[in-house]
Amino acid sequence: MPANIVETNSAPFEAVDVDAVTVDIIENALKNVRIEMDAVLFRTAMSPGIREQGDCFPMVANRDGKMVVGQFGSFIHGFMQAYEGDIEEGDIILTNDPYMCNAAVSHLPDWIVLVPVFKDGRHIAWSAMFGHMSDNGGMVPGSIPIKAETIYQEGIRIPPTRLYKKGELQSDVLELILHNVRTTEWNRFDLNALVAACRTAAKRCVEIAERFGDDVFQQTMQIMLDRNLEAMRAIINMIVPEEPAYFEDFVCDDGVGKGPYKIACKMWREGDVAIFDFSGTDPQAKSSINFYLNEDMFKMFFGSFTINLFDPHILFNDGFYELVDVRIPDGSLLKPKFPAALSGRTHALGRIFDVMG
Repeated sequence: MPANIVETNSAPFEAVDVDAVTVDIIENALKNVRIEMDAVLFRTAMSPGIREQGDCFPMVANRDGKMVVGQFGSFIHGFMQAYEGDIEEGDIILTNDPYMCNAAVSHLPDWIVLVPVFKDGRHIAWSAMFGHMSDNGGMVPGSIPIKAETIYQEGIRIPPTRLYKKGELQSDVLELILHNVRTTEWNRFDLNALVAACRTAAKRCVEIAERFGDDVFQQTMQIMLDRNLEAMRAIINMIVPEEPAYFEDFVCDDGVGKGPYKIACKMWREGDVAIFDFSGTDPQAKSSINFYLNEDMFKMFFGSFTINLFDPHILFNDGFYELVDVRIPDGSLLKPKFPAALSGRTHALGRIFDVMG
């Protein structure tokens, strides 16, 4: 059973007309929310990986889980399918396990914080952010073991878990998690920073809804998604050919003497829909270079790459996902079966961008 959002106010949202000026004001306010999330995180995190390198990804999504602004959408649906139980106002969810959230993250060092945003008893939005922790336990410091052959060797696996219940920190859960990592204080501060960033975004969403009205806020987020859909429809029809195009690239070595590993992709267009078929990609590796590629994550890669290349003025969000069909064979390097090791997936990740280019 998927997660159940508990609302104390069951009043439906109404479809309303929103003028263009109001849409632009709310859109820019939400863009600033995303910027503020980063600012809060960078000023309060402790590890250089997050504080200086910026290995973190913020987002604000509508109540259906579609990213409206941010850097890394697509994962709330998988998150919700994996979490069994109620989600209430004041709850904050934490996870890092790719196999428990449909690859919302692709290796264990990435910890996701997810906050449901409520106003007057109704669920109005989501805020979320994940950051790469300096250590996640496992067989080597830094938690990216080259020689791992199973995810059990890569550190603590956190299933979707309520870190906060109705606003109360579950201290025993937190201490259990931190007991299994080497950089306890760095992880503690970084996690607190992720929570603070998400809470800041939630507060700003409520403020926007209070200023303009709940219905206007909901309708504007849908308009922002619709704008992205239509813009991406035009780009896809312009750049994606109807005749299939094929490219392949290789991960030369897995660090333990095996390889190369092929990543193959065929691309074509049917009507308005761009299709990416990864048939022909090599089977999953015994080592840790497997990259569990969520189909929506690839859509995000494609959208971000395409928008930045052809029209950076388009607001990047999840609106266009229905225009992309991604096919990844089970048991391949890009969709390994549990409990395959995943910690070294960066090598395949880089090749994905080469394939798209």
